[in-house]
Amino acid sequence: MNRSLAAGAALALLACAGVARAQSVDQLLARLDAAAPGFKGARANMRRTSYTASIHVTETEDGSTIIRRPGPGKLEYRIDISGANANTWVVRDTSAEHYLPAIFEVEVWDIKKYRDLAQTLLVLGFGMSGRELAASYAISNPRHDAVAGRAATAVDLAPKSQDVVEKLHLKKVELWVADDTAAPVREKFYFSDGNTWTVEYTGVEMNPKLPADALDLPKGAKRVKMQ
Repeated sequence: MNRSLAAGAALALLACAGVARAQSVDQLLARLDAAAPGFKGARANMRRTSYTASIHVTETEDGSTIIRRPGPGKLEYRIDISGANANTWVVRDTSAEHYLPAIFEVEVWDIKKYRDLAQTLLVLGFGMSGRELAASYAISNPRHDAVAGRAATAVDLAPKSQDVVEKLHLKKVELWVADDTAAPVREKFYFSDGNTWTVEYTGVEMNPKLPADALDLPKGAKRVKMQ
């Protein structure tokens, strides 16, 4: 066999191996269904990259997140953004708290009408069963990929809810789910105005032991109820 034929055969074998590793949509959903009942919470580092199409500007924020499931059908989460614009969001049930350390103030928002929408953008995929994902999105284009060296299955999600489409202006989401933990490692949101958000998770810990006050904000901070 000459060198070009050998190279071609090697590439073909690699391509076939990649196809074999890719999960189907049904296989991915079954894996999420199997993992969801055991989900109690998660902790991870995160990087969010936002692209604003109208001014062609890309901004990156680093931080961390904590997700906790206090009971069936409930999810609480905290997102800490570090750096010059440090701030923290804590969402529990129908309340969202936004902590601004520079002015030692907590904005308190009532989000009972928008809880599911907030969850769509902030913690998509964590603890979500395959049935829940399929009920909310049309799922297509399964493929094998790697994120920061971790093997993952990627899919495209098209929201079924008109609320999500009309209120969030969300057209599509690309979701990467780690093969070893069934946790998201990357999410990319595409909006109708051309803007995008990309969130990458690293150092993901599933079901870590979290202190009772893991989501608590400073008690001495001024609290302002927002309309």
